[in-house]
Amino acid sequence: MDQIPTSDLLNLLLTQRASIDLQFQFWLSITFAVIVAGFVAGHRLDLKLRLLAAVLYVLATAHLATRWMYDGGVGERWVNVLVSRGVDIGIPWVSAYLRMAVMLLGTVSALVFLFRHDRREGGDG
Repeated sequence: MDQIPTSDLLNLLLTQRASIDLQFQFWLSITFAVIVAGFVAGHRLDLKLRLLAAVLYVLATAHLATRWMYDGGVGERWVNVLVSRGVDIGIPWVSAYLRMAVMLLGTVSALVFLFRHDRREGGDG
């Protein structure tokens, strides 16, 4: 990493942060898709379809969480190199922990909604 110019390394770090933000937006989109699917399909979704949706959702969530953890480790190494070169840059670790907490709670909530929400015949919509 010593061969990478400081400006390029800083650019890589900022690009990585932007990528993680885009991945979080994607996760939010799939979370709302699971919730909407559970709400709209309601009682018409049999258990096998609910399980399929849940498994796909959990796999996508696990994939993104794994990428975030790996990217966080890489980013931390890049920050250490930048700090050793005298560049004062910080990683908002509290934000990263809060993002993971939102992901965990949001995933559990979406799955609970998918399996517990049951629109009754003759209800609204």
